[in-house]
Amino acid sequence: MKRLSFLLAALSCFLCTQLFAQNQPRGSVLELHSCELYAGGCIVSSEATLGGRYMLRAWNFTGGSFRGTDLTGLNLAVLQSSGDNLAAPEAQPGNAVVYLPAKATAAQREALLSWLKSSQHDLNTTANFQSRIVPLDFAKTATGYSLTAADFVSVATAPLESCATGACGEALWYTPRSQTSVFTVAVDRWSTVQEPFLKLKWAEAGRRSVFLGQFGSNSSAHNLYVSFPELCGPAARLF
Repeated sequence: MKRLSFLLAALSCFLCTQLFAQNQPRGSVLELHSCELYAGGCIVSSEATLGGRYMLRAWNFTGGSFRGTDLTGLNLAVLQSSGDNLAAPEAQPGNAVVYLPAKATAAQREALLSWLKSSQHDLNTTANFQSRIVPLDFAKTATGYSLTAADFVSVATAPLESCATGACGEALWYTPRSQTSVFTVAVDRWSTVQEPFLKLKWAEAGRRSVFLGQFGSNSSAHNLYVSFPELCGPAARLF
């Protein structure tokens, strides 16, 4: 009898764990930096101190809930400005503006903010945290992915093609600041940011400054670097 009770308790615990894993927020993440992430050592060194001070992150929730609120189909974005290179893990988070989706309910927007602060640990210490409610669009395009947040943010990516194996003396120097299971590097085809809250105007193009990844999956992988075809290819699509 005791053995049966133990087995039933173990089964119940297993089922609860599986249910939690299935309900945790999950989806795709885009992370744009103001420095190159995949480059030669000279470029990285020249940008390490004065570059990389801006960062834009965006999440598309394909499923899951947080504290009882369903987040499926919602988008979320955060723009940061810091005195440090935000591609470096020890960088101070600086000031941030959070873009919350206009199509979400008040409860969903509150859940998104709570999830952001609990899952992205560097944002727990952000001193100046402001927010906007805007139309958010995070979608696949013919050449990559696009992100818009009203008139404040517009980003389009393209696949990383040249020197993908480091044959040109180039390599991956950073990993995503966002929590990911798998990620790859993409090209910033073009991007424009105009944010009065941060007094920031930022526009770039043609730089290998974008991370694309997956978050909240049941995979045991953590910040695993994969190629663009592995992440976005038609045969085994992860993103």
